[in-house]
Amino acid sequence: MKISPGLKIGRIIGIPIYIHSTWLFIFALITYSLAIRFTQEHPQWSPVQHWTVGILTSVLFFSSVIFHELSHSVVAKHYRIPVISITLFIFGGVARIGREPSRAIEEFNIAIAGPLASGLLAAVFFGITLLFPYSQMMGALATWLWETNLALAVFNLLPGFPLDGGRIFRAVVWGINKDFSKATRIAGASGKVVAYAMILFGAWGVFNGSVTQGLWIAFIGWFLLTAAQESVAQVAMRET
Repeated sequence: MKISPGLKIGRIIGIPIYIHSTWLFIFALITYSLAIRFTQEHPQWSPVQHWTVGILTSVLFFSSVIFHELSHSVVAKHYRIPVISITLFIFGGVARIGREPSRAIEEFNIAIAGPLASGLLAAVFFGITLLFPYSQMMGALATWLWETNLALAVFNLLPGFPLDGGRIFRAVVWGINKDFSKATRIAGASGKVVAYAMILFGAWGVFNGSVTQGLWIAFIGWFLLTAAQESVAQVAMRET
């Protein structure tokens, strides 16, 4: 699904970085949730400390998302694929590239770079937790960030196109059958299965009391479903 760029906040290695208007909502939500969590788990801290750690953790989380997208972009630029921009929005981040990879191995390497980057960050933040106990602000911050980056890496490896895992799956199929269009249709079908599963799981959560979490999972599933359908439709249009 195409995301409008939004507000430009700078450039990194020549790539424009944008913030979409929906990002403000998720940034505020995550910051508030973290401040409440730290208030409950660390009552010995002052309110200023609770909110300071909450804001700093949110900033570092979205910096992690940018790092994830930059890893895709660096590999894409290595293959001389132009990177138009990186945009932060309600579901995280998206890197826009000027064209599709020309070979399956390029697609695979570009896609795998993101989860590897998130896994690296998870390892770094986990290492920080070994130096600072959870009772300290640095330890609490690092704990949330290593767990979240690990979850981000694992989630993106799901074979649901256009997630990284779905693109990896397309690269594998493309490498086997040598047909980009057919590989995209197969990966798109896989993406729809993952999306419908998330929607159903989210609905199950809503009916079992986890309303907020269930709605969020279902909403992400709906977004993936729409993105998968659009990706397959674009390939069909190019073929026509």
